[in-house]
Amino acid sequence: MQDNIEKSRYGCNLQGALQTITEIRGVVPILHTTPGCGIQNYLAGKAGSGNTGHLKGYSIPNSNVYEKQVIFGGTSRLREQIKNTVKVLKGDLYVTISGCEAEMVGDDIIAMTQEIIDQGEYAVYYKAAGFRGNQFDGYVGIIDAILNQLFIDPAKKEIAKGLVNLFGILPKQDICWQGNLKEIKRILGNLGIKTNTLFGFGQDISRWKEVPKAELNVAVSKWGLSIVKKAEEKFGTPYLYFPGLGLGEDAIGRFLREIADKLGVDSGKTENYLDKEKEHFTYFMEQIGEYYYDYDFQKTAAIVGDESTVIRYGTFLTKYLGMEVEIAIITDFSDEEDAREATPLIGEFANQVYFFKDSGEIDEIIENSNVELIFGSGLENRIAKKLDIPNYIISYPAYGKVILDRTDIGYTGAVSLLEELSGLLIN
Repeated sequence: MQDNIEKSRYGCNLQGALQTITEIRGVVPILHTTPGCGIQNYLAGKAGSGNTGHLKGYSIPNSNVYEKQVIFGGTSRLREQIKNTVKVLKGDLYVTISGCEAEMVGDDIIAMTQEIIDQGEYAVYYKAAGFRGNQFDGYVGIIDAILNQLFIDPAKKEIAKGLVNLFGILPKQDICWQGNLKEIKRILGNLGIKTNTLFGFGQDISRWKEVPKAELNVAVSKWGLSIVKKAEEKFGTPYLYFPGLGLGEDAIGRFLREIADKLGVDSGKTENYLDKEKEHFTYFMEQIGEYYYDYDFQKTAAIVGDESTVIRYGTFLTKYLGMEVEIAIITDFSDEEDAREATPLIGEFANQVYFFKDSGEIDEIIENSNVELIFGSGLENRIAKKLDIPNYIISYPAYGKVILDRTDIGYTGAVSLLEELSGLLIN
């Protein structure tokens, strides 16, 4: 029997798929689930970083199946919902998503999706039963569905020189996802590289149709790795993989150099740009340096979050601010093998590495330590209050915060961290 998880940090497969595609403008999801699934997505977005996609939780089409459909099948109800949705909501792509109940009774969403296609519309389907995975699996699965079903002919017609597709930043789950996508686009744009971020501002289905044309795919977390591997098989596009995006000089330098080298960008141009970014960052580091001891940066810290976020903050805090990371707790591991792969990377900056999802167990670990500062989610507010220590929120869910355009990667993210963390420690 599996253990219960108290106060989960992420939702089910369906929630991951829904939070992902509602950040593509012009995509209309059609849920084949019970009424609560769409509402749960709305509430999860509010708890995450306080923002919603172009289709809000209460306006997402849903077949709203009840006991009758669960017993006798709900295909006719889904057909009715599809017919009404296509009439009312004009979409560039319709995505039929089935939940737990529909999958348990075996409703044929493939045939129902074909009926949308037969009307001359673009449509794909995704079987998103919660028992088939969690929110991270939903992100991977829905992208895989789009790439496999939208592109029937995988043959590339042309290569768009300097075009990069970016995968691995999960909308909502990464609380700074919008700002991070924007920041990556900015820094690569300064080298003449065009970034297809695929989600958020200005991203619609036309951007997805350019995916096969890219010169390079880039995965910036383990959740993007399987996507770029499959894209290489389908479209022949080479890829680069980074376990996580970084804060500060070393991490962002490696990121830019590897991509620029792969695309044949002049190394002199890359180094000149990195020098300017470093100069900008150093300027602010020097400004705050005189107050380093007044702000009491030399704390013993615990970091709680998904693997890429823990690596990002742990590396920066130890190298640039002289903190000691006593505890690192990874919350998005999938199995023991996944944990073994992550341990060496995190062990480079953390004294103790744990893999837990349950909030009660995480609170117990922190309470039995001597940490003076927590970098975690809103779920750590309770234990932080009990221990009378600050909790700087870096991971989902971000209770009490509204995050729109903030970034926590690169040089810009590092400067923002210096500002906010200084204010937190002063108070």
